[in-house]
Amino acid sequence: MKNRKWMLSAGMVLVLGLLLFVGYQWWAPSLSAQTLTEEEANKAALAKYPGDIIKTTKTKDEYQIDMQLETGVYHIRINAENGEVISIKRETESKEGTSEKTPDEKTTETPPKQLTPKEIEALIASQGDLQSLEFVEENGKAYYQAVVSKNNEKITLKLDQFTGEITSKTKEAASIITESEAMAIAEAHVKGEADDVEFVQPPEQTPYYLIEAELADGEDVIVQVDAYTKAVKSVTREEDTEDDED
Repeated sequence: MKNRKWMLSAGMVLVLGLLLFVGYQWWAPSLSAQTLTEEEANKAALAKYPGDIIKTTKTKDEYQIDMQLETGVYHIRINAENGEVISIKRETESKEGTSEKTPDEKTTETPPKQLTPKEIEALIASQGDLQSLEFVEENGKAYYQAVVSKNNEKITLKLDQFTGEITSKTKEAASIITESEAMAIAEAHVKGEADDVEFVQPPEQTPYYLIEAELADGEDVIVQVDAYTKAVKSVTREEDTEDDED
């Protein structure tokens, strides 16, 4: 009888010991896990989503980070122990469009693509005749700056580099170039020597200069130069003009 009680007691001790061992194995990892610091949590977020940290707050087992990305402000939840992203939500979306997604469900949003000069030219074709176009970077901002002429006005445009939206428009009355400037433009265009110039002002039309020039081979041409934009409108052989008059 005593042996039986002893065996029963020994069995209970063995079972209790086994339970304690299993329990320790279960809880030991969590007891030894190290919680990330705020700096480590921020680095984990930045590694996945390059941007600017706005605010970081910590709850019992997670960090909640607000970040400014190129596509808006995002609220990111980070596991405080392993640095894994729990969820990400864009705060700037409308209430109907806001959705919280797990890392496996989230979609990657590509940054906007900068427009090319050719694309900008196409967008502003209706603004006037393009005189110049350049990409400007100043004070940490970048944009396209175009100068066009329309209705005898010089118009300076500033355009968003990604959307092509006109953010600024400045107008000023265009000035008529001088005869000397018109002759120099004609000479450079045909690589000849100008010997006569005439200013023409058609009714309700843009004025222009007609410059007679002699080419290196002795041929005479007439060059038409816009008096406002300095653009060469046409080059005509003098003999063709005489034939038309006949």
